[in-house]
Amino acid sequence: MNDIERIRQLDDEIFEEFQKYFEKIESSNFTKLYPKTAIILQLLDIGATFIKNSILDNCETDNYYAVKILYRCLIEHYLKFQFIFTKWGMSKTDDFSAEYLDYSDAREVLDSIKARVSEHQLYDPDYKIANWDSFLTTHPMFKSKTRKQVDIESQKYTFKNVIRFLNEKYTEGKHDLSSHLGKFIIEYSELSSFVHGGTKSYQELMSMQSLSQLEKEYSRISGLALHQSSSIKLFSLLMYIQTDKDLFSKHYFKIDTLIKKL
Repeated sequence: MNDIERIRQLDDEIFEEFQKYFEKIESSNFTKLYPKTAIILQLLDIGATFIKNSILDNCETDNYYAVKILYRCLIEHYLKFQFIFTKWGMSKTDDFSAEYLDYSDAREVLDSIKARVSEHQLYDPDYKIANWDSFLTTHPMFKSKTRKQVDIESQKYTFKNVIRFLNEKYTEGKHDLSSHLGKFIIEYSELSSFVHGGTKSYQELMSMQSLSQLEKEYSRISGLALHQSSSIKLFSLLMYIQTDKDLFSKHYFKIDTLIKKL
């Protein structure tokens, strides 16, 4: 059995355990007390799972470039999860998650509006968006705020500021995760070359001269992908346990045991 086959087997076992507790989440006390947080946890978990599956598939089909691009996406999902996990742990309320959902959506809409303005300005340099009302139609929760205020507030939830928060938080506490986080940030930055067609991505691809080099890298990324995806499940369970210990504890310990086999 090669490394990727072993990782696939572990992945299957983790997914089997996930299936045992997934349906319990909706009726749990955690979801009743923190509905917005529960939504975010499940969205990030499901998204990371899909990305991890695609990484394993592309490792097996020798699609090096796709593996690198997908792994960068997974790092982003994982770090956003750590952001939510840390923020929730600090407040134990649903307020932050509600703001996160609202402002993250607003940030994406504002970025989309800016993109459309840029497109129009290609042939009409003086073009400007008509008014703020069109945005407020779909985002009534911001009626008491100006566009500038929403723009500034939504910046708090961009990935750049997620990284800044986590870095400050873990460095401040001299946490073991500080160096762990640093490695992810460095690799995330380096992987941008694959996303944006940088020359370093092609140089790295061409440097893979042997099958053993490729297999080693595929094995490394597959292991990291499963670890990050499964860690989202593990830390989500840790949150669920705070309100539903009897319901989720056994699933937490089972997944923890499986992750340690990586």
